[in-house]
Amino acid sequence: MSGALRIDTDWTYRGFQAVILENELLKVVLLPGLGGKLWQLTHKPSGKELLWQHPRMAPRPVAFGASYDDHFFGGWDELFPNDVPETLGAEAMPDHGELWTLPWSFETRRTADEVEAQLWVETPVSNCRMEKTIRLRAGESKLRFAHRLTNLGRGELPYLWKLHAAVKADEHGRVDVGARSAYLEDFGPPRTGKTGVSYSWPYASGEDGAVHDMRRCLPASSGVNEFQYLTELTGGWCAYTDTSSGVGLGLAFDTGVFRSCWLFATYGGWRGLQTVVLEPCTGTPISVNDGAAAGTHRTLAAGETLETEVVAVVYGGLAAVTGIDADGNVEGEAIG
Repeated sequence: MSGALRIDTDWTYRGFQAVILENELLKVVLLPGLGGKLWQLTHKPSGKELLWQHPRMAPRPVAFGASYDDHFFGGWDELFPNDVPETLGAEAMPDHGELWTLPWSFETRRTADEVEAQLWVETPVSNCRMEKTIRLRAGESKLRFAHRLTNLGRGELPYLWKLHAAVKADEHGRVDVGARSAYLEDFGPPRTGKTGVSYSWPYASGEDGAVHDMRRCLPASSGVNEFQYLTELTGGWCAYTDTSSGVGLGLAFDTGVFRSCWLFATYGGWRGLQTVVLEPCTGTPISVNDGAAAGTHRTLAAGETLETEVVAVVYGGLAAVTGIDADGNVEGEAIG
């Protein structure tokens, strides 16, 4: 079984060093030089690519401080210590934070039954160090992440940190999250026709009184945009399932660290694009300063280190997900 296990650093993609992790079930392509991005996640038995890539814009080097939306190539990024540009700890932070534009250093390792990529970067403004180790074991359709975030500075830092996994989405898609509550941000138009409202996940009432199942994705022709925070988590997991094939991507995370799950979705509305972004996040709302004042965003003390583990699992044969445990084992409703 371990014969299909490999790690390869002999390739580049559009000028970026590629790191490839592969076993008999998954092929993973990392681009350390572009924010440590996870660029491709392919389910080999079905040939299905789980991550979304921008159809009109290929990866290229990005200047520190650039607009994120204008360089949203797709794949899986990490955002820290902010989303919208704002001043934290007396320093102006760039759009969507510091990590996504920086080149990350990396090392690789292989054992008989596991391949591993270790990536790390130090941020120039917030003076923090982010480390992540990504492991792929023989015979598993799971990526295991070990994260370590350290404040190297002399003062405390209010922050958000979120995973930002853009998945391929269409009208056959379904999003499941272990949450009770949701809030639709001022972005849209959403399918409900109204923003700035809270509701009990997953059913939201529209302006016309119709009840919408927010788990169900929409066709590109709908022209809908939605950005929401899911809170009151009942479990540390979220998932996107392609109900036509039964193949999906789930994320398992520690709710002691990631206390909310954000969802960004454009169904043909925003710039004509079609994707759903799964975003486990350390807090809410989009402004770190607002959240820190309200106690919904945390601070990282000088010298403090935060460590956590995340599992990304690719599964098959399901029409819906009802739970994912900390080891990435998925429960759900069987397809058809």
